[in-house]
Formats: sequence, structure tokens, C-alpha cells
Amino acid sequence: MKKELLFITLIVLSISSNAQTTQTITIEWGFNSTPNASGAANTNRTIEVGDTVEWRWYDGGFHNVASTGGTESFNSGSTTNTNGVNFSFTFNQLGTTNFICQPHSSIMFGAITVVSEGTLGIDDLSLENFSLFPNPASTEISLKLPKALNLKTIAIHDLLGQEVFKTKTSVNTIDISNLNQGMFFLKITSEESSFSKRFIKL
Repeated sequence: MKKELLFITLIVLSISSNAQTTQTITIEWGFNSTPNASGAANTNRTIEVGDTVEWRWYDGGFHNVASTGGTESFNSGSTTNTNGVNFSFTFNQLGTTNFICQPHSSIMFGAITVVSEGTLGIDDLSLENFSLFPNPASTEISLKLPKALNLKTIAIHDLLGQEVFKTKTSVNTIDISNLNQGMFFLKITSEESSFSKRFIKL
């Protein structure tokens, strides 16, 4: 009996230690929520497998959200005109899923692209001496990098994976005043490895 309990405990610990860190990404869902919108209303997102997307109604229109093709299938059900309604879906299949608001398909649509776990390099905790502040920030972010870092590049990517800033020089501050509001990833690449932290631009 004791051996069985020990075996079960070891399995649970193994599963827990290897558990994926998942994220929830919010999309502001209302009139003109499209891939061209800025900030949280931008509807083209790249996430990792196992992440959840939450659509949050922010206006008084009659809306729903439904997939129209791709790797996943979902439908929020009947439309509503209540602000603050949420619908969430967890993506477990690699690939791209398109979605629309069925009553307003020409002005409310987007796509979720799902990549493998670890592809986006979110918050690698192996380098504890790397910090980014303030977070959220509106005009600039400051960096504290490990002293012995053999830097190759510092880059910023948006949620779509597009590079919006890059330098090969070690810097203490980065001007982010020209970025749109939303979430970004700061990626540090060294001779040995690469690691990232996410931050929010106000």
C-alpha cells in the first residue's frame, strides 16, 4: 500500500512540475473589432497551445462570436446587447482559426493562430537577474540585464509576432511612446540563449 501511494505521489509531482503555463488573452469585442484595430480590439492574435482567448463585449450592440473555419470550432450562442459579456475558448490545436460576429461579419472578424508551447518564450524564469520596469508603461521601459550577458539583440514584438523594435546595443531604457496600446514581448537574445518578458503599453 505504501509503495502504491509513493508511486501515485511521484506521478502527481511529475505532472505538476511539467505543467504548461497557460495565458488568457482578452479581445475587446464590439463594432470595428478587426485585425486593423489598435490595442485590445485587434482581433488577429498569436497564442501558444493551451492558452485561452476571452472575448469581452464593450458596446451595446447585438453580438456573438463564432468560428468560421480552421482548426477549432466554437460559438458563443445567442447574441446579447449587454456590456461586459464574456465568452472564452481554450485552443488546443495548432493552426489558425477564423472567427466573426455573425450579425456584423464585415466589421467584426479576426483569426487566432496557435503555435507550439514555448514558441513565444514568455517569462523564462531561468534568468532571475533580468527585469523590466515599469510595467505597465506609457512612454518608456527600463531594463536591468545580467552583468555577464553576451548580448546579441534586444527586440520588441507585438501579439501578432511582428517586430516593432530591435537593437544590437545594450540599452538601459527603450522609448515606447510610439507603440499602440496593448501587450508586447521584450525578447533578449544572447550568445547562450534567449528569454522574454511581456509588458503592457498604456
